[in-house]
Amino acid sequence: MHTVLKKALPLLLLCGFVGIAVSVPNFGAPSVRAQELRDSDISAHLGDLMNESMQVHHTKLWLAGHANNWPLAAFELRKIKETIEQLKEAIVTIQSKSAKWQRFPVGEMLNGFDSRLAATSKAVNEKDASKFEASYGQLTAACNACHVRAGEPQIKIIVPTGNGPFANQDFSPAGAHKPRRKELFKAIG
Repeated sequence: MHTVLKKALPLLLLCGFVGIAVSVPNFGAPSVRAQELRDSDISAHLGDLMNESMQVHHTKLWLAGHANNWPLAAFELRKIKETIEQLKEAIVTIQSKSAKWQRFPVGEMLNGFDSRLAATSKAVNEKDASKFEASYGQLTAACNACHVRAGEPQIKIIVPTGNGPFANQDFSPAGAHKPRRKELFKAIG
């Protein structure tokens, strides 16, 4: 056995040196695949913030306002504002590392939510259901305008039709039947 190891050792060393020599020229350069993974992680982060935070709070804001639970509506509105602030901070990193997102003025688009949020906040503070409904509709329209500008028109946010976490999204393909406003309000009672 000792003789076999003695004969194999030079071969193993040679293979190890060849492996190292092949790796050295690429040592400091990121691979294309690694860059793709980082870009997808960045985009996933944006999607996670939108799905796991924004969309849930958007639904809960509607449900609270529709139930005239103004303290809860104010809380959900604060959570939406916090998420937008997180997005504003994250978009700088996202745009610096992802060519796709560099084409879109996402920060500017997010700043456009400020007036919509202010109107919704005013309606909540005044406990005015009709102003709340109108401002919520404008906030929802701003969400969809942002999705279209960002090249993601298939993401269509609506007034919630139930109380599930995705009851505020239209999953039908473009051009499919969209429920009329009366149908939406009838569905949520």
